[in-house]
Amino acid sequence: MSYTTTQLAVQVLRKLRVIDATETSSDVESAVLTQVTDVYRAKWDEITSHGNEMTYWAYDSIPNPVFLILADLIALECRDAFGQPISAREKEVEEQTILKRLRRHTQTQASGRPAEALYY
Repeated sequence: MSYTTTQLAVQVLRKLRVIDATETSSDVESAVLTQVTDVYRAKWDEITSHGNEMTYWAYDSIPNPVFLILADLIALECRDAFGQPISAREKEVEEQTILKRLRRHTQTQASGRPAEALYY
């Protein structure tokens, strides 16, 4: 199963407690959803850049194993905009922890390219 960027944005807003569990994407202003998906786009570009290459999925098709990890990562990036500031040092430490979780789901092929991790 894969998730869309809108579902990711709604999950991030729930994590930040901007919306409650009963609200859906249709209940949220499109500007707020766009703001969160723009942050996801920038972060996705960063983790797919040369040297980082931590993704094996398309931008708009987020796999189930990394969905909650990405929600944590995007929530960390967005929290200042929603009135939940964090110091730069704390943010960096937390981001490194989240990125470690993301790396666990990515393995490198002999070519050096990321591949989907298979669990048996």
